[in-house]
Amino acid sequence: MKYFKLVIAIAAMLFVSMAWAQEKGAPDGPVGEGFGPPERGMAADLFGHLIFDNASGQCGFSMIDISATGTPLTYTASGGFPAADDGGAAVTLAAPMTFYGTTVNDIVVSSNGYIAMGTTNGLADDTGGDFSEDCPMPATPDNTPSTPFRILPFHNDLAGDGSGGTTYVEYFASCPRASEAGPEDCTIVFWDDWGVFGGGGDSYDIQAILYHQSGLIAYQYDDPTGLLDPTSAAIGIQNAAGDDAAVYSCQASVPVNGNSVCTFTPSCAGPGCLVPPAPPVAVPTSSHYGLVLLALMLALGGVWLIRRH
Repeated sequence: MKYFKLVIAIAAMLFVSMAWAQEKGAPDGPVGEGFGPPERGMAADLFGHLIFDNASGQCGFSMIDISATGTPLTYTASGGFPAADDGGAAVTLAAPMTFYGTTVNDIVVSSNGYIAMGTTNGLADDTGGDFSEDCPMPATPDNTPSTPFRILPFHNDLAGDGSGGTTYVEYFASCPRASEAGPEDCTIVFWDDWGVFGGGGDSYDIQAILYHQSGLIAYQYDDPTGLLDPTSAAIGIQNAAGDDAAVYSCQASVPVNGNSVCTFTPSCAGPGCLVPPAPPVAVPTSSHYGLVLLALMLALGGVWLIRRH
């Protein structure tokens, strides 16, 4: 009988602790699925980046025209072709960003639809003249000098001389295209009215938006001519060693016009990741208080019985 009462007392105390834990808001089930494993994205690399387009609902399309406010870039020619065909422009970012775990302050914008990252020596690190999309990725660029460390909105043999295209860059302390991660600053690189080499004056818009806090990257495309052909282009990102890449498209037929493509870093892998998560908040109910009180009375009663025997 004595041991039976002891068991009752222990059970009552356990009941108290469980009731108290529930009252404090301890989760009793999934608190949110997040983005899940990499296969839920359009593409992923070994580093852990995820890529989503606007069809996924995770990457909104909002083309930002900076042709009236941005700084037009002056390309330096690479090789024997005009600068607006195969050339590069060195740019120092207004704020650093992290790319593949490396802090980047300097970039080279290429006339061929890519951005070379971490180019502290400017055009001596990458001329911007690489017109080959180097599929499949990852890959080592075939021009010299160059770096594999790249953001590739639409790497192709692009040209601005035939279409009258201009490339603009502009920094925003508050990005006009809101980041999926939360409010933050950004730099926009905008290839405005661009074409392809020998394309006969075709004209379309390509832009890359670099978000400085989250490391998120967004690509956007506006193609009124219908001539932007992704089957001859590479879209994605690649690391400095040239042995890891997150690829959205590499010589593949994918929807481009009116499309957006977002790359999320492993540390910021979903909408709202810059917003600190709210701690779980318990919602007290009369049943919770009743359970706690009942359990406490049973525990005290069990202790009293043990002390009497």
